Amino acid sequence: MSKTNVDNRMQWVLKLEELQQAKEDIPVYYTEYEICSEVRIPGVLTYGDGMIECSLYQEADDSGLCTYTLKIKHLEKVFEYDEDNYSKDGYYFKEGLIGEIIALFSFHFQIRFYLKAKITGEMSAVSIRSRLEKKFLYRKVNDDLTCLNLEMFSSQERNWVTSGMNDFLDSVRALDQSYHQNLIQSLHWYSKAVKEIGVDHELFFIKMVSSIEALLNVTGAEPDALAAKLTELNKGGTFNPEEWMQLKGWLENRMIRRRFVEFFEKYSDGFSGDVPEKAAHCYIAKDQIPTYLKRIYDARSSYLHTGKSMFLSDDMRSEEMKKWDLDPSMGMSVDRKKIPEKEKLPRTRWFERVTNYSIKSFITSSSDTSS
Repeated sequence: MSKTNVDNRMQWVLKLEELQQAKEDIPVYYTEYEICSEVRIPGVLTYGDGMIECSLYQEADDSGLCTYTLKIKHLEKVFEYDEDNYSKDGYYFKEGLIGEIIALFSFHFQIRFYLKAKITGEMSAVSIRSRLEKKFLYRKVNDDLTCLNLEMFSSQERNWVTSGMNDFLDSVRALDQSYHQNLIQSLHWYSKAVKEIGVDHELFFIKMVSSIEALLNVTGAEPDALAAKLTELNKGGTFNPEEWMQLKGWLENRMIRRRFVEFFEKYSDGFSGDVPEKAAHCYIAKDQIPTYLKRIYDARSSYLHTGKSMFLSDDMRSEEMKKWDLDPSMGMSVDRKKIPEKEKLPRTRWFERVTNYSIKSFITSSSDTSS
């Protein structure tokens, strides 16, 4: 049975609240993590009176990865099981507290973070300090990662202090708890998707679509006229139970695709859709965005359900080409297959940027409403 008194906010939000409400004499302890990224971020993050702290620890290694120290403060307390804190509809995130924070960092900065190590304990007469290495998959594709995503892998200005991280965490924290489960799943899939850039771009599209689908249950939907007509038609017993179940399944899938596009139509307002005169066919105009989103969704579904390969835009190294949304090809003939231009997907850079922009707009809009 679902319970209404279960607090379904993210773990880091609950931890912060515990620390703020705790009496001064309650002891605290810290866990430290090493996280790494291709991008160098200067400055020192301090959030929630030191509940979360992060800064650069080691400059780029031979793989091009910079290492950061992430420090998290906890209350020292004895865990007590309370049945009232659990519900069928309760919050759950398999990556835990550190996974929440890494997903939030990755999404805000639009970069990739990898968990490198966990450090616990203090060196003293009664305890030891230990460091547990975490294995992660990382493949440096080439020396010019900016050809894959100009903004994500460039040295554009990012800073733990001045790039709005504290404000971003405040906006997430301000969200009504009904959004927390869906949002952290969304940001989790976003952070997983960007790790596929330069590795497997078909998986990138699959995971990035999932980052939006995770939010569709909390964003509402416009009425479906066709569903209403079929429901009305079925009142007279037009369809037998098995046929109606199949129709309902088809309508639900159809609605997911429609709501996927509607999410972007609602939250991508303001996303750059300017098309320069030069190489105009390599850019996606604002009024073309829904067309390409439907194309992406359909390609993802065909890949998963029929095994059909995606027709992907190529990434090119020329400086002016790094900002293109599409490659200039007008279709493809390969082996004995002719693939029409209408099946070509945008570059991963374009889909990552419009997705990040739209989710941030959703967070801002929803946190304003909650406040």
